[in-house]
Amino acid sequence: MKVYTKTGDEGTTSKYNGERVPKDDPIIILGNKIDFLLGALDSSLAILKEDELVKLLENIEKKLWQTAGEISLGKPGKNVTDAVSDSDVEALEENIDKFNQKTNFFVRFRKETSVRLNEARLRCRDLEIALTPSLRETKVRSVVYKYINRLSDLLYVLACFEEKKA
Repeated sequence: MKVYTKTGDEGTTSKYNGERVPKDDPIIILGNKIDFLLGALDSSLAILKEDELVKLLENIEKKLWQTAGEISLGKPGKNVTDAVSDSDVEALEENIDKFNQKTNFFVRFRKETSVRLNEARLRCRDLEIALTPSLRETKVRSVVYKYINRLSDLLYVLACFEEKKA
């Protein structure tokens, strides 16, 4: 199977359902931003050593894949096997509380793990901003938006946690 199809050479691409849309369609942009975030999480996972953090980030990645599918299909909460729920938001909040260390609000990250986690946080914030119009237009469920918002907080807390480790 060839990787290139030449079908996007004129500035269009296919959505999950096969519909051709411009490459700057909001759904395509959101999918790319989720992909960027997943890539940043992969980069973090490549060097994290704590099994607990690895498992946590792997579970988050699964939820992001489900979210990407939900958004690309344009059917909020449908056609995915494990859609984000309120309990997922609560799980993020529990982990924020668990890993949160008293720290200054502004932290400079210098360790490789914390730098990578902070990069994931920045990508998450970018995704959150891009999701905002879809939230207003009810094209994305509010629980998905909450999840992305809490995920940004968790990634910040994890970056601080890693930065403070000896």
